[in-house]
Amino acid sequence: MRRGALAGAASLLVVTSAAACSGSEAVQPAPSASAAACTTALAAAPATVLGKARTPLDVAGALAYGEPPIVVRCGLAAPGPSPDRCLELDGTDWLLTSADEAVPVVLVSFGRDPAVEVTVPGDYGRENASAAAIDLAPVARALPSNGRACQGL
Repeated sequence: MRRGALAGAASLLVVTSAAACSGSEAVQPAPSASAAACTTALAAAPATVLGKARTPLDVAGALAYGEPPIVVRCGLAAPGPSPDRCLELDGTDWLLTSADEAVPVVLVSFGRDPAVEVTVPGDYGRENASAAAIDLAPVARALPSNGRACQGL
């Protein structure tokens, strides 16, 4: 896949799945959720993701959108080289850390330190996970770069 191939990246996420995510699991703060970089990054978060407004979430370094919630957690350790699929979406690199047919879909920013994680419940459809990451790209881009980038796209 070539860098910037948004349509191709979206098609990688299109998988029929009979499973659903209830979104009821407790959201835990990431290890560095209170880092200043996360405060700055989360301030860049959009008002909506996939057309869903923010929903209350009383977890440090995290935001939620819609019901079931699309959850954004900041403060994860920056991933290094990985066998996970790496996607370039709207100028931001993301690792697809969930299995091909798994729900929810989990994406982790790549090349940012700390990293941000986006969890998209199955209710939104796997095909919309890349659109959620695009909506949340300003959060990832607000984090400091560590110089790493997806390769072999």
